[in-house]
Amino acid sequence: MNLKADEINELRLLRLKLLEEHYKEIGRLRSDLHMSLREIDFKIAQVGNQDANLPCLVRRTPGPQLTVYHSADSTCGRVHDRRNFRKLPEVDARDASPYVWLERCSACNWDRAARIHGKRLLGD
Repeated sequence: MNLKADEINELRLLRLKLLEEHYKEIGRLRSDLHMSLREIDFKIAQVGNQDANLPCLVRRTPGPQLTVYHSADSTCGRVHDRRNFRKLPEVDARDASPYVWLERCSACNWDRAARIHGKRLLGD
């Protein structure tokens, strides 16, 4: 009878070992997947950031001289009413003022905007 209890205990330990190895392997695979997806998302953001058609907002209402354009996908707090802005691709937004070459607004989240635009280019 003692022999049977030892066999059952040995089988239980073997089962637990197999399950533990399985969960470790799943965890490793999940970690590898997340790393690969992060790398791809980074590359998607690079593509979106380099695309000349990144959507931007340029103020069209009277006010101080234009110096910046804003992200259309991840705006800062300075964009209160989108009706006061023209939506343009970045290549046109830079040249939207007849007096000065416009630059990106430093308060907008351009990294997030690039990711959104990159995913849009992929069709996601």
